Amino acid sequence: MGKKAGYLDPDDEKLKQGQQQLIQDSAKWKGPSHKERREKEVKKAMKNREKPERASWKQQATGWFFIVFICGVGFVSFLFTMSDILIGNGIVNLDVQDTNKLKTVLFGGDPWLIYCVNDDTVNYRLPEVLEQSARSLYRSLGVSVGVLRCWEETASGRSVAQRFKLNLKPPLSFVVANGNKPRVLPLTGISKSEHLEKRIRPALSIEAVRVDALKKWSSCTSRRACLVVGHKNTAQKDTAMNVVKPLQEKFRALKVVTLDTAFWQLKLEESLMRTRSKERHGADVMCLTREDVPGGNSTFGGAFLWSLDSSSAQAFMQNCVDHRDMVPLKSSPKIKARPSPKPKTVVPDAPKPKPSKPKPKPKDTKKSASARVDQVGSRESLESEEPLFEAVEEDEEEEEEEEGDEVEL
Repeated sequence: MGKKAGYLDPDDEKLKQGQQQLIQDSAKWKGPSHKERREKEVKKAMKNREKPERASWKQQATGWFFIVFICGVGFVSFLFTMSDILIGNGIVNLDVQDTNKLKTVLFGGDPWLIYCVNDDTVNYRLPEVLEQSARSLYRSLGVSVGVLRCWEETASGRSVAQRFKLNLKPPLSFVVANGNKPRVLPLTGISKSEHLEKRIRPALSIEAVRVDALKKWSSCTSRRACLVVGHKNTAQKDTAMNVVKPLQEKFRALKVVTLDTAFWQLKLEESLMRTRSKERHGADVMCLTREDVPGGNSTFGGAFLWSLDSSSAQAFMQNCVDHRDMVPLKSSPKIKARPSPKPKTVVPDAPKPKPSKPKPKPKDTKKSASARVDQVGSRESLESEEPLFEAVEEDEEEEEEEEGDEVEL
């Protein structure tokens, strides 16, 4: 049977070839997809984008410095925090039975702030201002903070509170410095470190004591080491103190006194006088030492400074503190006021009749005035080589010894 008109055979080879050709041609007509177009646009934009301008080396250095600074501040803060955790708050617990350490704290000269506790208060929390200020006190003022059982007996059988006549019950806190007696410092009402520092500063001041009364001499002889500046005028004293004063802070345990030997008489043993330089003029600088031994007795020593310069004075003051190269003395030197010169009593002769004679010529007032000036106020008399100290004579020694402060604990 023949094929019908208009009928297409799907198995016809020509028809299949035409379909394949149509598919191939249509693939050429199809454009890029939306995703492909987007990626192409992004790549084109990235390619056409202008490169950013590089920062200058100064800007880079500033940035790095700022980063390092911030990290450094944080690191330092971290170190302080860790030190507080590992080392503590800087407060030292002192053992009242450790006599050597206790003597160093109370008489060694270094500044200490002592907070006293007893059996009832030993487990209480310390005042907050102490915990917060202990390290800053040491950094700014050199003051150490310690906790001590002030009412417990020491090796001598007395407590620290009894030794210095302090309060016999809490609260009690005091500052000790320069080898001086403790100065009570109440902590009530003090909440800030700066306020505490302000209250402590007066106790740390270093000064030379001017001996103008007998009782002030004991402030020298009662100390383990004392430096005596003997002078007869202000110029001599100032010259010596210009050398000694800058060294006082380094030798806080060394008491310094000035003695006007034009008013005070200081008798010294001949063995000590032989150590005095006869070639140097001006003020005499002398060290006096006191060493307490068991039984209540004390031994004394002394020496003179040969050269008044900073280097020699520093070495001499160190020897004085260490009780090194001192001449042994039989007793503690004493002073007394020089006796006032007694006016001579002139007994007038019986009056005689006056013979008649011419009037005498007036005296030359200029000559007499100059004679008085040469005798009383001349430079030669001020710069005389008279020694400031004198050797003691056997018949002038006093038997009674002036009582001084005890150093024994």
